[in-house]
Amino acid sequence: MNRLNHSSIRSLLALSLLASSFSHSATAMQSATMPTAKIPTSNSWQAPANELELPSLQGQALSFSDQYHNKLIGHWSLQNINGRTKMEHDPWVQEVIKAMTWRLNAQARQQAPLAVVIIDNPNINAFAAPGGVIGINTGTILAASSMDELASVVAHEVAHISQRHYESGVDERKKALLMQIGGMLAAIAASAIDGDAGAAVMMGSQTATMNSSMAFSRSNEREADRVGMQIMNQAGYNPRAMPSFFATMNQKSQLNQVENRYLPSFVRSHPLSNERLSESQTRAQRYAPLSLAEQQRHQALFDLLYWRVQVTGKHSSETALTTAAKSSNGAKLALMYWYGEQQRFADADKLMTELSALPASQLQMLEPLLSITYGQVLSEQNNWQQAVEVLSAQQRLYPERRDLRLYLAEALTNNNQPLQAQALLKPLTLQQPSDRYAWQSLQLANEKLAKNAPSASIAAIATINALRYRSHDQLWNGRYDSALTSLTQAQQLAKQLQTANASSGQALLANINQEIIDVKTAKDFEP
Repeated sequence: MNRLNHSSIRSLLALSLLASSFSHSATAMQSATMPTAKIPTSNSWQAPANELELPSLQGQALSFSDQYHNKLIGHWSLQNINGRTKMEHDPWVQEVIKAMTWRLNAQARQQAPLAVVIIDNPNINAFAAPGGVIGINTGTILAASSMDELASVVAHEVAHISQRHYESGVDERKKALLMQIGGMLAAIAASAIDGDAGAAVMMGSQTATMNSSMAFSRSNEREADRVGMQIMNQAGYNPRAMPSFFATMNQKSQLNQVENRYLPSFVRSHPLSNERLSESQTRAQRYAPLSLAEQQRHQALFDLLYWRVQVTGKHSSETALTTAAKSSNGAKLALMYWYGEQQRFADADKLMTELSALPASQLQMLEPLLSITYGQVLSEQNNWQQAVEVLSAQQRLYPERRDLRLYLAEALTNNNQPLQAQALLKPLTLQQPSDRYAWQSLQLANEKLAKNAPSASIAAIATINALRYRSHDQLWNGRYDSALTSLTQAQQLAKQLQTANASSGQALLANINQEIIDVKTAKDFEP
């Protein structure tokens, strides 16, 4: 495993101390009246009415200026995270985690998350940043034993955001918040290279922030536990899973202490005392368990998610997949994916035949991942037309799903249908401007279009757009200079096009000029 050198450690530690440059631009919070947010009473738990209310945030509402500033911080955080970490980019995995996160977030917040990022890192950790960036490590997914345990971690983070534990308070606390963001980004970057170095950076940044009272207090953690359970209950997840997962982390923490290893990141940033664990266990018992049908549905989805993360992250061997496939449909799908990557298409087809013979009720629970996986096996064989047919059938059933649009767009582009691919992809970038996968796919579609264009003007426009779309990907990867280089190249081509075709060239130039301004603004931004 690669080790961080001393200069890298120094640069990462420097990042964790960015508060000195952050504090000058943080505006003071302005008081405003905000109605008490309430979570509706659940039929499964008859508790005192006041315990079902989120705490009042009167006097703590954010001004428009602070809301805008937090949004910019969210963009900055996302660009830095993307540029410094190894991400889990699989669209199906992202779709599942995003759907869960948005479902939980909707119970307590009117504002949707800015982005949900999945970091390919074996450590147990989750985090949130102002502006609504929510992140989770693949290690958290693999350490959980159910969808409900995974939801408990995200619900806890949503509760911290909804109660403004990251941003409420006086200026000194806001300075410490911004220091923690720098420390968080430094630790994420370090742990992507070396887990121990990442832990050291995080511990260093937390030591500094504790002096500014940034570490989550016991009352913050109890409140996040309580509100998180309410959020889980209203979203249809089992609140009893929260103390269950806490117990798992507590066991790992004790083991790490005995072996003189670093604690899980989530435990370091969210102190887990025996008192807190006991209190959460007592509170969770007040909630009724989920119905058997809901438990089965959640577990079936988690089985698919667990093994998909195992295989896309290359965390599992053929032996482990083959053994698990005897009792797990999720492992069978993961094994089919693995066979496709290894060019063992006969073995993959055999598994597809076996899975297709399942009863309709079980088969339905595997979709759309079954079709996605088979489409990827077909793609490995360059059988793009059949991949388009398989994926199109699912995309017609679920037109709103981002993952199906991305997989289908890839097949269409490689099947010499780039215009159809663009039609699927452009709405994704409008919905989520930070969607790097969609920008990359649009770039590839336009490169294909430019190569096979019926005229020189269409080829020129496609080339210009490919450069523009590449710049968007570079922007959200924190590569500002590269983004400006791509846009400068596009600008030069657009000026040439304007000479030959005034209307097309002029419209493209206007877009490019605005995009250059946006990149420069992002580059110059200092939280």
